[in-house]
Order: sequence, then structure tokens, then C-alpha cells
Amino acid sequence: MNYVKAKNVLPSELLEMIQEYAAGTYLYIPQKCESRKNWGESKDSKAWYNNRNQRIYKNYKEGFSVSEISQEFFLSEKSVYRIILHEKKAEAR
Repeated sequence: MNYVKAKNVLPSELLEMIQEYAAGTYLYIPQKCESRKNWGESKDSKAWYNNRNQRIYKNYKEGFSVSEISQEFFLSEKSVYRIILHEKKAEAR
């Protein structure tokens, strides 16, 4: 994160009002909500995990054991069971 001097970007009236409440402190001003992306959208992480989870569920439906699936995808058996349950629910919708 880069710091910017408030006096260089804010009107003087607004700067004076902010100084009344937070003089000498660091403020974080978040971006507008409209420009914020959901988790996984900026680097396709969400799509990658969805694809992986669908492959796990497909393997399970084809008869692979949870133990085999967990070894193939480097996950705990508990995680595989959670993914299978989630994909079953999604399929039922």
C-alpha cells in the first residue's frame, strides 16, 4: 500500500474536518464497494477450486475410494468428504 499525503488529494475543508477527529493518526480508506471483486475472481482461483472439486466428485461417483482421492489430490479424507457433500448438494439443486 502506498501512502499519499492527505493535503495533496483532499479539499482543505474536508482535511480540516478529518483533523478534528483523527489528527496525527493513520487512516485506511477502503475502495468503493462497486469496484471490489469477490474472492477468487481476480486470479481465477474460484474457478480452479470449483473444477478440482467437480473432478473429486466425479472420481467418487466412478467408484474411487475417499482414501485414493485424498492421496491423488493431496487432501485429508475429511476435506474430501466435505467436498463430496457440497457437490452432492449442488447437484441436487
